[in-house]
Amino acid sequence: MHRLLAAVCAGLAVFAALQCVRLTISTQPVVIAAQPIAKGSVITADSLALRDLPYDEALRNVFHDCDDAVGLIAQVDVAEGGIVTSTMARASPVVPEGYTAIEVRLASSADNLSLGDVVTLSSATIFGEATPEASPDTDAVTLRELCSGAILTAKPSRDADGNTLAVFAMPPHEAATVLQAQEYSAIIAIVSS
Repeated sequence: MHRLLAAVCAGLAVFAALQCVRLTISTQPVVIAAQPIAKGSVITADSLALRDLPYDEALRNVFHDCDDAVGLIAQVDVAEGGIVTSTMARASPVVPEGYTAIEVRLASSADNLSLGDVVTLSSATIFGEATPEASPDTDAVTLRELCSGAILTAKPSRDADGNTLAVFAMPPHEAATVLQAQEYSAIIAIVSS
């Protein structure tokens, strides 16, 4: 009986040891930051890398494929070499602290804008009288910069009248200026290069 009990204990010890070895050898691909990623920036393929790490249940909500994270917006700063988790990135940008988000009626096309793009919002103001018979006078139109760092936070849409509506995050004083300006003039979004 002692021999049988000793054999069972030895078998369990070998099984437990093999499980420990298997867990340390078993790896999984994990997406890491190949370079620092700033909060609010769009995650690009060249900012990511794959690294094999030992399997751990704690790594359940990390990205296991770079393609899953590319194009998302970083919700926090990610240091170089840091693991990128699903809670650190999402499809729409976060409104930065001290900013507010407002809906802006755009006179310009928003087709080429992507979530997280930073644009300059300007208003076009006409001076003097414009008539259909008169030729356009470019000196009679001026652009006034309203906000130099507006962040697109939602996919642009169209209202019932066909106007392009886009939600931008910006400092409150600039938001008030944009809201007032869109009541009497056209707002255009200028993409920086």
